[in-house]
Amino acid sequence: MNSSRKNIPKKVIKTFFTNWRRLKICQLNAIATALLFLFIPLTFFAQNNTDTLKTNAEVNPYFEKKDTLLNLKLSIYDLDERFEIAGSGFHYKIQPNVTLKTIFFLNYRFLSVAIGFAPKFIPGNGDTEIKGETQSFNLDINLITKHWVQNFQYNYTNGFYLANTSDYESPGWEEGKDPYIQFPDLRVHSFRGATSYKFNPNFSLKAVRTQTEIQTKSAGSFMPSLVYSYYLINNESGNIDQTSSQRSDNFEALAAIWYMHTFVIKKRAYISFGLAPAIGYGYTKLDTRIGTDHFISYYNEPIFRLNEQIGIGYNAKRFFAGFVLIASQSRQSQGDNSIIQNNMLTTFQVFAGYHFNAPKFLRKNFN
Repeated sequence: MNSSRKNIPKKVIKTFFTNWRRLKICQLNAIATALLFLFIPLTFFAQNNTDTLKTNAEVNPYFEKKDTLLNLKLSIYDLDERFEIAGSGFHYKIQPNVTLKTIFFLNYRFLSVAIGFAPKFIPGNGDTEIKGETQSFNLDINLITKHWVQNFQYNYTNGFYLANTSDYESPGWEEGKDPYIQFPDLRVHSFRGATSYKFNPNFSLKAVRTQTEIQTKSAGSFMPSLVYSYYLINNESGNIDQTSSQRSDNFEALAAIWYMHTFVIKKRAYISFGLAPAIGYGYTKLDTRIGTDHFISYYNEPIFRLNEQIGIGYNAKRFFAGFVLIASQSRQSQGDNSIIQNNMLTTFQVFAGYHFNAPKFLRKNFN
């Protein structure tokens, strides 16, 4: 490896720590597998109980409640996630070595729990020799009531690579053959929460998010949201040969206004869309460690973000399926605007699931 290549990772990491904010990565470990084997026996046990679909006392002509049924859902994500940092004389595109992800959902009443993973046997997830290895884990919890929606997320990602390595390598570098510049020690822990209020009670967010309700008449609603995040980024390896490393603690708070609408097609099929501009502020504490010395820097900047969502689905008494396209773009500047960071996320999700009768103990405890 030539000397210029050796210096590139240090420059990229420094800029990445200073400016990088947003990450949403999904992965599963052995805990998720254990939970899956726990859920499967519960669903077979639930079949011996009476159908609880007809026990709802509340009737709304705009949607049909199915949240007393236990809902298991499998989603496949086609992820296109890029983090671009540009400035005078440099342009870095940093991303994890993950393309397709699988997420298991358990939905019941107002509660939704999701655990995700990225199987290496799927094409695009296993070329570790060229792009390096990415390890990640995701836990997602949603609480959806008549008006209030609360979301909690935890994400962990370890291992990134420079997607535009060709811009910094000699002309002899060949894509798909030569390894990318990799950052195997770069780790990110992220905690995210979102609190939202849905104005229109006739619009069912559960119908498009957890499929525990069926929208029977077209409806839409404004939904203001407060999104708050904390990200911990660290590239300390524990190797005694490592002479320097960095850690950044990042805080974000954004206010967004969602508008979501569902168009119903013959009661069981639907088309939904959503749009949400957001504005907020970010704060970063950067700790640069050189030997035993620590150099602390602080950064503050405004954040602008736009989120879009469109989906098509079919929700019958037992079976449901569909797909959702989600896109997000954010832009923020560093200090005197000499460095501009653009984060872009495009997710294409295909999902399918089945409604089971809930076990008696589950119905009793939730009631």
